[in-house]
Amino acid sequence: MVHAENSEYDYHGALVVVETDDDEIVLIHPLGGSDDAPASLPSDPCREGEEPLSAAVRIVKEKTGLDVRIAREFITFIQEGTPTGTMCAHGYVATVLDGTLLADGPEGAAKAYPIDELPAIVPIRVANKRTLEEYLRQRNADARG
Repeated sequence: MVHAENSEYDYHGALVVVETDDDEIVLIHPLGGSDDAPASLPSDPCREGEEPLSAAVRIVKEKTGLDVRIAREFITFIQEGTPTGTMCAHGYVATVLDGTLLADGPEGAAKAYPIDELPAIVPIRVANKRTLEEYLRQRNADARG
């Protein structure tokens, strides 16, 4: 796992790579996305007193309609310059237990994509991009064995 350096931050955030049984990744489509970069991971700040792992499960449910099980945390890093301050970002991999993808969720439609057809992440969502890139890097390294 990639860990954050000892650093100060304002809050914790959870970013979740949701894997389906069909080897797809679930992404949401927030406002502000373009045709070239329309997507985001399900992610949000943790509520006050909420553990990042619990937040990850809640965030996925709220934004995608899916109930998930967190398989592992695979990256933790400090992301400066977010709209709400400096975030200690926790990246998780989750598997789908139940639910139906939301066509009109709080941040747009939730859709599942084959791993080799993932759309680009909305550019302002730097932590999402970093998290997804690390997930793909680790996945490729695991595949090479």
